[in-house]
Amino acid sequence: MGWLDLFRSNRAPAGMAGSSIVIAQANTLERASAFLQQLHQRFGNLSLAVLDGGGSVAYGYPSLTLSGQTEDIGVRLRKLQPQRLIVLGLDERHIETAQAAGCPVFWINARDEAIGKAGFKAVTVSHPLPQLPSAAVTGDPLAAVSQLPALSVNTGICQRFKEQREGNRWLGYFAGTGEDEEAIAFQLFNRAIRYKMGMMLLAPRDPVRCEPVYRDSLRYRLQTIRHRRLSTSYVPIKTRVYYVEDAQPLADLYACADFVVAGGTLHANAQTQPDLITPMQHGRPILVGPAGRGQPLLAAALEAGMVLAGNDEEAVFAHMRQLIDTPDATSALTRRAQEWLSHQPGAAQRVLAALG
Repeated sequence: MGWLDLFRSNRAPAGMAGSSIVIAQANTLERASAFLQQLHQRFGNLSLAVLDGGGSVAYGYPSLTLSGQTEDIGVRLRKLQPQRLIVLGLDERHIETAQAAGCPVFWINARDEAIGKAGFKAVTVSHPLPQLPSAAVTGDPLAAVSQLPALSVNTGICQRFKEQREGNRWLGYFAGTGEDEEAIAFQLFNRAIRYKMGMMLLAPRDPVRCEPVYRDSLRYRLQTIRHRRLSTSYVPIKTRVYYVEDAQPLADLYACADFVVAGGTLHANAQTQPDLITPMQHGRPILVGPAGRGQPLLAAALEAGMVLAGNDEEAVFAHMRQLIDTPDATSALTRRAQEWLSHQPGAAQRVLAALG
């Protein structure tokens, strides 16, 4: 890189000086479009400081990619004379950078105790944190939850699994699966029942896919009962797969499962949005695979540690085995997840209010 290129790379885009600057990592900004628009509507002149690359991403706002030592980044921000600095989801390593900006600092989605002691204009958290008792509990503005649906509970359907419960069998719910996910689900289930016997609840999200997925599942040679065709009061103990083809039991069955593997997270080809809200409302531990992590609510739940996440099939299976071995150990996680979820509706509006 020549001197002219180096000079140009350090120049701020037009409109960035004197603006409200949001500083965050690139992957955070990529899922923050709705919140950024709200900030732009509130403050007018908005720009972005991107910490870990992302120079090729078009955010729709003046943006500057920042790298190097903390003090160097702080000096560059100070030269821009921002009206305010909005720190989005960063950890305590960036405190000195924020302090060096020389303007009011608002820290959104804080997690570390030191952030609460740094004297910033406002600090918000996505849910109550013992280490940040003075922070405003606003919810995560990136979760994009406007309101929670009313919880519908039909525990009567769970009576169908009486024989499995009496036989000390676990119930794992692969809920709302999408394209190319059922094959992964069957592989995980086959491994799990070799470890300890249980039963799979399987519900593809799209009704159009239900019949072809069922036909494809026959090659696994597992005793399967279809929800529509169950002719007895109870699912027989020899059943391995309870196959669901209707939307209503798809939701009702969350109450019956020991754990939920969220469809839309197991394969990148899946077009379904993972449902985290319903199993959280029912107090069920949620396991997600490596896909779909740009979805706002899932990304927010991952950041807050409210779901168990596996980056590949081996890691997903390890979580399944943990859930099978110690079903009571997840009760603390599910309680935290329920509380976390309760703070998310309307979070963006509360954060905007905290920004003044």
